[in-house]
Amino acid sequence: MPRYFFHTENGHLIPDEDGQELADMEAARAVALDTMGEILRYQGRAFWKSRRFRVIVTDDNQAEVVRLTTCASPPSN
Repeated sequence: MPRYFFHTENGHLIPDEDGQELADMEAARAVALDTMGEILRYQGRAFWKSRRFRVIVTDDNQAEVVRLTTCASPPSN
């Protein structure tokens, strides 16, 4: 099975050194969404300070295969 790495970024990059073996890209996308949900659930205050979180998924060759970004901005008046 291929190994995918789920790096996170909230102002600075936090590399995933271990990764996870998953069946396919669809499974990697599901884990990326779960990871973002966990970040927002448990790091909410940090999100409002940085206003952007990313989950960057790479493969065994460290090639980027998915990038998931969540942003917040003040309303435009």
